[in-house]
Amino acid sequence: MDDIDRKIVAALVGNGRLTHEQIAKTVHLSRPAVFERIRRLEARRVIRGYGARVDWEAMGLPLTALVWIRTNSVVCSNTGQQIADAKVEGAMLEDLYLVTGEWCMFAKYRLTSPSVLQQVVHSIRQVPGVVNTMTNIALSSILELQGTASPASPIPGIAI
Repeated sequence: MDDIDRKIVAALVGNGRLTHEQIAKTVHLSRPAVFERIRRLEARRVIRGYGARVDWEAMGLPLTALVWIRTNSVVCSNTGQQIADAKVEGAMLEDLYLVTGEWCMFAKYRLTSPSVLQQVVHSIRQVPGVVNTMTNIALSSILELQGTASPASPIPGIAI
């Protein structure tokens, strides 16, 4: 992966709907060359898909909760999969990470209400191996990079 590939990825992270023509002008290549580079980036799974920037409140999911999860297991991937598979009406698991430090996992949920958050936390605590959770509610978003259209590169150190 060279600097041009990185610039293409940065441009698409900023706006996944850019045309190959628009990207070509940004990176100073022909449209067919950009098409071929994007095709290779997709084949190598550097680019794994394209998404939309969502207004979660308009979707009926105005509450964002950040849940830290501690398990009693050194290998918590099975526990994580059970958490990912658990469904609660009115909740959407957006991200789930294995993390270092005092906690084992970190989950980001979009929810309809505090009572749904209570159900989510209860369902997490029911998963075998989960010993503790800590939950924070996001008051507002200062910066969300994924899928934002911005003239500046969303990837630090990569100018587009």
